[in-house]
Amino acid sequence: MQSYLGRVTKAHILNAVREGVGDEAAERIAGLKKAEMAQAAEQLLAGTGWLPPVLRTARPASRVAGSDAEALAQAAE
Repeated sequence: MQSYLGRVTKAHILNAVREGVGDEAAERIAGLKKAEMAQAAEQLLAGTGWLPPVLRTARPASRVAGSDAEALAQAAE
């Protein structure tokens, strides 16, 4: 993530922090220089599961309803 955050604009860094952590965290780092902001954002985003939009995929369905699961199982055979 460090290489991504170090290469995007400050606005993109702040948007990432807003998405991953919240508005308050983004406001806390808004006045920093870009390198310091990127480093702070990396620390804030660590462990949140946040990914840049280009790396995101659709979330898998967590569970399929009972009758749908049976139909899918039969179709797979």
